[in-house]
Amino acid sequence: MRKLGKYAAWCTPLLAFGAAGQEAMYTEAATMPSPGVVVIRPLINYSEFEEEPGGERQETERVDLTTTVQYGIARAWSVRMEVPLMLEEREYSNGTDESDTGVEDLGVTFKWRVYKNDSAGVNTSRIALLGGASFASGDDKDFSTQTVNPHLGAVYTLVRGRHGFNQELTYRLNTGQDDVDNTGGGRGPDDALLYNTAYLYRIAPAKYSADSTGAWYVTGELNGLYETNGDNEIRLSPGVMFEGWNFAFEVMGQVPIISDLEDRADMRFGVGLGFRWTF
Repeated sequence: MRKLGKYAAWCTPLLAFGAAGQEAMYTEAATMPSPGVVVIRPLINYSEFEEEPGGERQETERVDLTTTVQYGIARAWSVRMEVPLMLEEREYSNGTDESDTGVEDLGVTFKWRVYKNDSAGVNTSRIALLGGASFASGDDKDFSTQTVNPHLGAVYTLVRGRHGFNQELTYRLNTGQDDVDNTGGGRGPDDALLYNTAYLYRIAPAKYSADSTGAWYVTGELNGLYETNGDNEIRLSPGVMFEGWNFAFEVMGQVPIISDLEDRADMRFGVGLGFRWTF
């Protein structure tokens, strides 16, 4: 009975620990903090884009710092707030350049886990629905759309031993921001469909134990963005992630592997660095 009690004491938190570690940088996961728990997640991304179609801009470099705060409202419910800060360096065909900083649209997303099936060890399968909107930050039209843009989506998460998988589909209804810079995609006058797939493999430890304090993962994502004007892009995003009980960090790169774009600039590459603190 003592051995059984000891096993139960550490098996339950390890189950939650293993499932929580299956969220990659750019793809949603059907995991969420427990009621009353807060997760703060700043992400820093650097991206380079090529010549703007039909415009005078030859090159754009972007650094964005996006901070999200997710709160567990109740069992199977959470809410996430998003604040994206942006720095852009723009180079024009006439040899001039300029810098600009601003705040893109703020965002709120509710997550509702509608299905959960935990089995042996850390194995689990979960489905969550996503709903929310982005809205004007108060900044000028170089960064903020000045409109409210709802989004609705769903995500499936599967964990089997050392393997994790996430599949997300999110539709964003854009409501008329025809004069806002759409360099990164998804913020123009056309609606956008995000279709993201993530795979994670736990490289260490091979098995969790009562002494486990963290885990290392290699991750790979396919991040797709289709806009209803016909533009479509898929980016490959490989990375490495460490997750402990209350802290995590991740490093990822991004390169386009399919880029069928007519109305916005092609991405050359991107790199990202992220952190997570749980309180």
